[in-house]
Order: sequence, then structure tokens, then C-alpha cells
Amino acid sequence: MIELRKLRYLIAAAEAGSFSRAARNLNIKQATLSRHILEVEQRLGIVMFDRGTRGATLTPNGKTYLTIARRIVKEFEELNVWVREAGYGNAGRLAVGFYTSFTAGNLRATLTGFSERFRGVKVRGYERNRQMLLEGIENGLLDIVIMIGESRYPNLRSRPFWSERILVAMPESHPLAQSERIHWTDLHGERFLLTERDPGPETRNMLLSKLWMPGYTPQIDMNDIGRDTVLSAISLGGHISIVAESALGIQVPGVVFREVHESNGHIRIGFSGYWREDNDNAALHRFLEFVADRYSLPPLSGQHQSSHEPGKEMS
Repeated sequence: MIELRKLRYLIAAAEAGSFSRAARNLNIKQATLSRHILEVEQRLGIVMFDRGTRGATLTPNGKTYLTIARRIVKEFEELNVWVREAGYGNAGRLAVGFYTSFTAGNLRATLTGFSERFRGVKVRGYERNRQMLLEGIENGLLDIVIMIGESRYPNLRSRPFWSERILVAMPESHPLAQSERIHWTDLHGERFLLTERDPGPETRNMLLSKLWMPGYTPQIDMNDIGRDTVLSAISLGGHISIVAESALGIQVPGVVFREVHESNGHIRIGFSGYWREDNDNAALHRFLEFVADRYSLPPLSGQHQSSHEPGKEMS
């Protein structure tokens, strides 16, 4: 096997056209360079250079060999750079799971901003339901998942990330569409349409907690349809829906969005990140640092596991 160092000697001699100039460029003795090149030639059984008073030029065999040698050295150097950058979290792969809309909002902005800053990290997104996301972390297919609320899961670390406004999606012909702000009491008597898929069940629980009163239970239709289909159905009339502001990126003609307010301001719902404690992917830790810096979050220290219940709102 020819050492990588000797391949570099061959390349330096070929580029300099002279053993003496190549030795000076490498800061070694000419005799050392000449001896190593001769050892390579003897080992391979070919003459790499024509040596003359005017310098050293590659033979046909030398040109063929150096073409491959340059590629090997270049790929080795690129590999070293990749390993070094991956160790710092500036390169590698990051698998992110979520179940909310990716058309707008903080999730899209965060992943886009991270990808732009750390171009060496290949970010792959996976939209699944909550159970599949948690299984993905457990079996190592996902590095981190981002879900609504704060929950506690065995063997997982978590932290709050950001919050988004809660909006009412309604037909543009709806009487409430003329209001700049909507309160929960304005929604009594309305018929809601939600998806059975995540985060539909969490949204249903929130509606029940906000609107239920003795003698009145909100009418909530749960269908096995996606977010886009829910909004398309809303445009036909007869229903309204509750969404996070990330849904603003889904443009459906005839549908308008209005903020939900309480006495202390508009309503927000929190998003949290979850990852395995033993995940040593440097890109994951770089991502957590990026999120903390972007949203002015306190640094992580020690093990943190949330004691909140699933779906609890955050301000």
C-alpha cells in the first residue's frame, strides 16, 4: 500500500516540475523527496518521472497514476473536512418529525433558517402522527420531534420552543368575519370541523375546555381528513375550525382567519421539542443551540422533563 504522504510527494513534484522546487515547497530535503518517489516507482514497477537537467516530467504511466492519485488525495481531504465539520455539528444529517403545517409559521422559518446557516447539514422532515413520531425517536429514525404542548415521556428530554397564535378559520361570508377580534363566547352555537389526525384531538380538548358550560356542549365534527381538506370544507359554509397560525400558509379561496382573544390578549399555543437523552448527533445539539438563540431561550442544563400535561397552552 502506498502511503498518502507519498502520493502528496508525487503530486507536489508533478506540479512543480522539479524535485528541488517541490522539496522547498514541502519544506523537506530534496534527497528525502527523491528517495520516497523512487520507492514508489520500485514498488509499482513503473517509472513515474523522466529526470533531466531541466527538471522532472511525468511519463505516460506517471500521468495515468497521478490522475488517480490526485482524486484519492482530494477525496481524503474532503472526508477529513466533513468529519471535522460533523463533529462540530456543521455537517451531517438531522431528521426532524412534526405533525403541524409546514406552509408557514415558526416551524418552517426555523428549519429554513437552520438550513441556510448550516448548509453542510442535510435536514429531512417527516410529517407523522404523534404516536409514529414518538416511535421514530425511540428506534433512532428521528433525531427530534416538534409537537404542540408540553408532555412527559420516559427516556426523552424536552424543552419548550415557541408559541403561535390560535386562529378561527371561517367562510368569508360568516358574520364573525367582519370582527377584528373574536372571543370564546362569540363561538357559542358554532359547528366546528376538525381532523381526526394530530393535532385534531388536542384542538378538540381545547374547545371543550373553553366552550363547555352547564347545558351546552360545543358541536364538533371529527373527520379523517387532512388540514387542507378541512379548510376546503370550511369554504363551503356550515362549519368553522380552530388552527394555529402556521396554517396561514394554506391559501384556500373563501376562507378567512381571525385571532381568538381572551381578557389578557390573544390566545397562543406552545410547541416543544423532544429528543433521546443518548442521541449524540452533533447536528442535533447544534439545532438545539440554534433554536435557543433564535427564540432567546435559556441554555439547556441537566436533564429536563416537563411535568405538564399534553396539549397544555403556553404564553
